[in-house]
Amino acid sequence: MDTLKTANRNNECDEIERFASGLGLGRHCTYNFDTKRHTLQIDRHTMTITKEEFQDKQWMKKVRDCVY
Repeated sequence: MDTLKTANRNNECDEIERFASGLGLGRHCTYNFDTKRHTLQIDRHTMTITKEEFQDKQWMKKVRDCVY
């Protein structure tokens, strides 16, 4: 895997991508260590997920709402 892609990922990105994939969506997640936010690209949509949203599992609803 590309070094830059690895540097901008964490295990949370893997979980977010698995969830989006389960909805049948093309996806790519990166993590910004400075802002502590995930950026998720789903098909033509881009969204940010905060650390708090991830910890509270609010991001799952946010992903669903974005695509449906």
